[in-house]
Amino acid sequence: MSDNWYTDHRQNRRLQGLEEDLSSVSASLRSSQRRLHAELSKVSGSLEQRLNRLSAAFDAFVEISDLRVTLGLFDAQGRVRHQARQLFAGAGPDGEMSDVDAYWLAPALVALRVAADGVADTDSLELAKARDTQRATVFHVLGTGLLGGRGTVTAAMLADALPVPAATLPRHQRAVWTLAADGFFGEAGWELVRRRGVDFVGALSDEDRAAAVDGIRKLGTAKAEVGSLPRELEGVGDLGGALAATAGLSALRSWVEEVLAAHTNEPAVEIDPEVRRAVELLVEEGSPAELPLLARERELRVVIEGTGSEPPAWHAPVGETIALLRTDAADAEHPGRRAVAVRISGSLVLDAAERLATVARGDVPDGAQARTRQGSVAITTTGPEHASLAKARSRIDAAAKVSGQGRAVAYGALGVSVLFLVLTVVAGWGWVIVALGALAVAAVQWRKDVQERATAVTKAADAHAQLAKELESRVATLTDCHDKLRARRPAIDDDLEALRKSLA
Repeated sequence: MSDNWYTDHRQNRRLQGLEEDLSSVSASLRSSQRRLHAELSKVSGSLEQRLNRLSAAFDAFVEISDLRVTLGLFDAQGRVRHQARQLFAGAGPDGEMSDVDAYWLAPALVALRVAADGVADTDSLELAKARDTQRATVFHVLGTGLLGGRGTVTAAMLADALPVPAATLPRHQRAVWTLAADGFFGEAGWELVRRRGVDFVGALSDEDRAAAVDGIRKLGTAKAEVGSLPRELEGVGDLGGALAATAGLSALRSWVEEVLAAHTNEPAVEIDPEVRRAVELLVEEGSPAELPLLARERELRVVIEGTGSEPPAWHAPVGETIALLRTDAADAEHPGRRAVAVRISGSLVLDAAERLATVARGDVPDGAQARTRQGSVAITTTGPEHASLAKARSRIDAAAKVSGQGRAVAYGALGVSVLFLVLTVVAGWGWVIVALGALAVAAVQWRKDVQERATAVTKAADAHAQLAKELESRVATLTDCHDKLRARRPAIDDDLEALRKSLA
């Protein structure tokens, strides 16, 4: 029996023993136990990897069991959280609310319970804020957003819940942002989001601002009708860029006007699910005394479930602010959120518009290089350049020239025929056959040469006609592009002025 078999046998015994230990853990952890078994059944890899994975999960499982014993000392705090969950689930009040020393959630929940009826329990709310200003404020703002009673949220409280964003946006600030931007705190809330966003954009670095301008330009000009110039025209990059810029500027104006016109100051139909998620995570965080214990429990659950990700938190980043702003600007399903994102991006939109206007007004060369079957020919809006056209025509004529070899052979054969005819007279009729043969060769070569020359003349004429037709088409296309640009340029100032008024 091999050593490998013995090693595998010992490892199987260890696996079996660990699984038996798992089944003996406290009954209070049965749900976690079922989850653990479900996750372990999915583990793949070598036996050693499976063993290590199971060992780590078991250690985490045992540590959670010990934590649960310790957390049992915080029954009062747990009851407060249970009552909060019941309230957000729509089950209504669950008995009297008892205060818990140093726990902000208890008085905050008392204030939220009556806020839905339009009653502002300032004493309870101030007590909660005295214990933890940020958590109590965020909880009341998001809680009234979900349950009602938003009139109890003061302007100062809303401003505290939504400071000027940093480079990344925490989950709770994103939740307040979406609530206010979607109109659930009225025009004042929508305006607060706009001011906070404008302050954020104003503090961007030059590099970040340039990237943001480029991003908003792509978004606003996505529907621009930009026709590509024909591939037969070369050296018209500036012309094509100017045409695209005028179309882009017009599309940018239309996009801004459309977005702002869709905003009616009415609240959205539904509240963003992330609002509820943020409140739930804030509630589940626990009291100050429980914070490290509950945080460790969440970390251990990640180990057991094998997700490998950080446990979610109410204050964890949910994305880069500039990326979320761009996402909102493209979100047609939330017109309030979209409109405020465009207003926040007003300076970026105007920068993009000015860049497009600069390109649209740029100098555009009158000429181009036209590709033809006879090579490239320089053209302008008035027609092909004479020197370049002459070169193309000379190439056609050069290609039409027929070699003189056939005619030389004909002349040579004719000379031979004459020579043998003389011999026929001098030496007898025996040479007449040779003379006639040479004469026949001369006739055939002469006829072939005549046909080749006639064909070459015809092909040259066709090539000249084709060249003229191609150049006429290229000149017409170039002229049409210049005409379009001249027709669009007067609208540049109008588009810029309209954008400034819309975003003022």
